[in-house]
Amino acid sequence: MAVTPFNFTAISGNLPTCMAMLGNVVVWKPSDKQIYSAKVIMDVLIEAGLPAGVTNMISTDGKESLADKVLAHRDFAVTSLLQDLQKFSGGMWKMIGDNIHNYRTYPRIVGETGGKDFVIAHPSANVEAAATALVRGAFEYQGQKCSAASRAYIPQSLWADVKK
Repeated sequence: MAVTPFNFTAISGNLPTCMAMLGNVVVWKPSDKQIYSAKVIMDVLIEAGLPAGVTNMISTDGKESLADKVLAHRDFAVTSLLQDLQKFSGGMWKMIGDNIHNYRTYPRIVGETGGKDFVIAHPSANVEAAATALVRGAFEYQGQKCSAASRAYIPQSLWADVKK
């Protein structure tokens, strides 16, 4: 599941899309305050050939519907979200904890609560472009932006060259 914020449309496209590109089925819950741009992003993905059922955008107020339908589901396995600390710790984290006995496995939770982002490179990525994106993502504007990269997921097959 990808939960995206109201104030950063690019992340709203990136977060669910990178998961889908790696072969996962995604439930995407964009902020109800940026639903129009989220709908446009979904339209673009569909027009580009995204198969039906790979990324599933849900528009909901979040707490009640999300908890009842997604976070309580036995097969819930992973979430990546951008929220403030109060919403994350008092909201989703608590809901997941309250449902831990229902899950088949312990879910993986990535909660970006103070900004910062991850960069992900596909095994087919251009090494020079990936290295440039990593440096720019981490240090552009001296790293003083909420989307500054603080983590990188690089395939082992690319790491030695990207590291150089």
